[in-house]
Amino acid sequence: MLRSAVVGALVIAAACGEATGPEREISGQQLYEQYCARCHGADGRPTPEQPQARNLADRRIVDALSDEAIFMIVQRGREPGMPAFGDQFTEASLSVLVAYVRSLSGSRGSHARADER
Repeated sequence: MLRSAVVGALVIAAACGEATGPEREISGQQLYEQYCARCHGADGRPTPEQPQARNLADRRIVDALSDEAIFMIVQRGREPGMPAFGDQFTEASLSVLVAYVRSLSGSRGSHARADER
């Protein structure tokens, strides 16, 4: 009985260091559609319900923001209507989301300091 308990504990301890499930691809488009499109529109242009949302299809707007600035806006929100998503996204998820947002305008990368928002 004691031996099977020790073996069971070792199996559990060994399993804790392994992945909890299969790896899955993170889709920036899926994240955008789920969290952003209702205000920013499927193509990056603000919806009629949220006309004050930033136009993410406008390259000048997106190029003016660093990746870090976009991360902070997603996490902290922005007045008047951008909700704060806090820690709902992992860093990897935020990275693919930012890349997808940039793709909507044809932006190629981070071009500005974090304080340029």
